[in-house]
Amino acid sequence: MNGTGLDELWMCCTVPIVTGVIDTRTNKAPFREGESHVLTPNGQVISLQDLIVANPEAVMGEKMTAFAKSLFGEPTWPIVSKKFDNLNPIPHHLHWSKWEVYDINSFDNPGVSASHYHTTAMGLYPFVTKEQFLACMKRFGQGEYNGVRHLSPHVMMQLDNGFVMPNGVLHSPTDLCTHELHVTMDEHFLAEDLTLDGRIGAADAFYACREEDYPKDKHEDWEYLVEKFDFEANQDPDFVQKNSRPAITADEFAGDGVDAKWIVYGDFLGDQKCSILRLTVQPGGKTNFCPESPALFHTNGGSGRVGKLEVQYHQDMVLGQIYPEIGFITQAALASGGVEITNTGSDPLVLTFDFPQQAHSQTPGTAVTQ
Repeated sequence: MNGTGLDELWMCCTVPIVTGVIDTRTNKAPFREGESHVLTPNGQVISLQDLIVANPEAVMGEKMTAFAKSLFGEPTWPIVSKKFDNLNPIPHHLHWSKWEVYDINSFDNPGVSASHYHTTAMGLYPFVTKEQFLACMKRFGQGEYNGVRHLSPHVMMQLDNGFVMPNGVLHSPTDLCTHELHVTMDEHFLAEDLTLDGRIGAADAFYACREEDYPKDKHEDWEYLVEKFDFEANQDPDFVQKNSRPAITADEFAGDGVDAKWIVYGDFLGDQKCSILRLTVQPGGKTNFCPESPALFHTNGGSGRVGKLEVQYHQDMVLGQIYPEIGFITQAALASGGVEITNTGSDPLVLTFDFPQQAHSQTPGTAVTQ
């Protein structure tokens, strides 16, 4: 969609990802596949996780460090940010434990009409019975196509609004370039055996399932899978209404020449999971940015400075090149009063900020109660 130019771009990822890709030179998974690194002022490239471990409170703050330790047993950034710009919709799949949120925006998808027909399959139609779903799963790899997406409603995703996807729910994300956040882990089950990119074997369907989510001795046991499957969540008739996030104004960050919108906000699965803020600074404008929590940011348009870092948006990026458009605002920077954001170009400077779980004392998009 003329977005990043890359199939997938992983940001602020501190764990290995699970793609099944093998480096033919080593016959192993690529070194630190998907893991994020930091470029130091003297040009050294170091692992983001190594930087966090060296001084977690300075990078993430005491609150986020304690949260990460409670969730993972060690200090690590608790969410992963990424963009995927696949040629075709990815296979219908679900995550047993991993929730996700989506930001499908017009900046990453230039020229796409608001009346596009790029859809995302979600869940199952309410009329689908357990027996029908079991029969579908038993057809995996047995014929031309098991037909699982025929059992799912398809939703036209709205540009510049957010959407949240609970764990356990089938989904086949659109082929639009999508900015996604999820909890720091990588696991999935593939539910369809044929896509526009080729066939999927039954063993491959379970390749990325973790033992604690789905035991290995139950792989290809379709009766077990159907018993484990959450039909209530997948057949919720109000699923789209509950999980859509129309963009709302973020008054606390807006100002003269500065537009701010929450793209993902509110509680999700019972608490504050993560949030996405989009800041637009007009040419010549500036603002001091000092949120409660450290955050990843990436550039969606224009050029300027974030603190001392020069940033500029790029399309059609080339793998292996370094581009000045992704950064991280540390707790040390916030403790010093935040960072000044300045638009030094002739076009609006558009920045997107990804906040982790429990980042805000007041959940964005919820009313303040007395």
